[in-house]
Amino acid sequence: MKRALILTLLLLAVTMAAQGQGRGRPWKRGALQLEEFAVTAASGRENSHLDYGIVYSTSGTTEGLNTYIYCRTSALMYPTASWMAEGHADEAELTYNQVLFDLVEVYRRQMQQDAILLSKRVQYEALLATTMNHLDREMQVIRAATEMGRDSLAVERIRVKNREWLNANPGNHPVFTPLSYWWCLGIEGGVSFSTGDVGRLISPSIGATGYMGAFGWGRHGLYFSVLNAATLARDSAYNFEGDRVLPVMYRNDVNLLGYGYTLFDRQQFSITPYVAFGLTNMDTEMDWYIGTSYTFGVRGLYHFHHWHHIKDGAKGKARRFTPSAMANLYVSYTDLDADGKGLTFGLNLGLTLGMRRESVTWMND
Repeated sequence: MKRALILTLLLLAVTMAAQGQGRGRPWKRGALQLEEFAVTAASGRENSHLDYGIVYSTSGTTEGLNTYIYCRTSALMYPTASWMAEGHADEAELTYNQVLFDLVEVYRRQMQQDAILLSKRVQYEALLATTMNHLDREMQVIRAATEMGRDSLAVERIRVKNREWLNANPGNHPVFTPLSYWWCLGIEGGVSFSTGDVGRLISPSIGATGYMGAFGWGRHGLYFSVLNAATLARDSAYNFEGDRVLPVMYRNDVNLLGYGYTLFDRQQFSITPYVAFGLTNMDTEMDWYIGTSYTFGVRGLYHFHHWHHIKDGAKGKARRFTPSAMANLYVSYTDLDADGKGLTFGLNLGLTLGMRRESVTWMND
């Protein structure tokens, strides 16, 4: 009961404080204006008061196969709680408050740079608390050094110092390059059947096994694959010289080189049409054939979602291993010697494991 009462009071206090501040006015909007301050009767030693704060929000953006999480900060002045005393609402007092507001932006940018290395909300909260603690202390020092803004020379020295720092350290936010380069290796297996001379020579294969790999940059990829399929020769099949073949034949398709371009690229799934040139060879205990293959196909990859949350990408570069499930549908035209031609259709399923390296650049606010 006591704990619930305390939490309720804290929530009420936070709500009242938020209502008192109202909507914040960001520093990046430009120089402060006199009309942004309320004019009130003089109170205490201050001729004016600037109510300020630093806020942050955690954001995420999905680019290509990855979701990037980052922190975005903002320096605010709260007009409803900022005021100038009657008789002091002039340019000198405005300059003094601009100096204080510039200092808030200095600390905001320092916090933004420190937030690059963080990834959890509790870390952002601790960083904000530390930043505000240091900012409040320096505000007290500046108020004392400038005699609450009455020492114009001291105000000018601090104004120049803040501006020099801001010019040398421009604010920034992340801009994401979805993919720099990547590679993957995998195993695959499936079914295939052939037509033409090749189809008359061998029966459809089931349980073909092989391996594949790829290396790419962005959406472009170079692929290779090796598919081995042991198939039974047809009972009445003859080789190209008219001799009857033995009932067991070994088929080995080698795609030496393939190029693919990813047309559909989402966080969890991508589709890549590709074209390949390779070699096809077949052999029995008596005969051996070799020819060329021209392969066209489509690869689809399902990327396991939980591997693609990049939280340290803001450091500049991030590497992530990417396990995926693969489906490969293809048709291959095969030319064996001069008189052995045919089409092979196949569907393969497989698993791949790869590495993707993403990069993050920064640009000015």
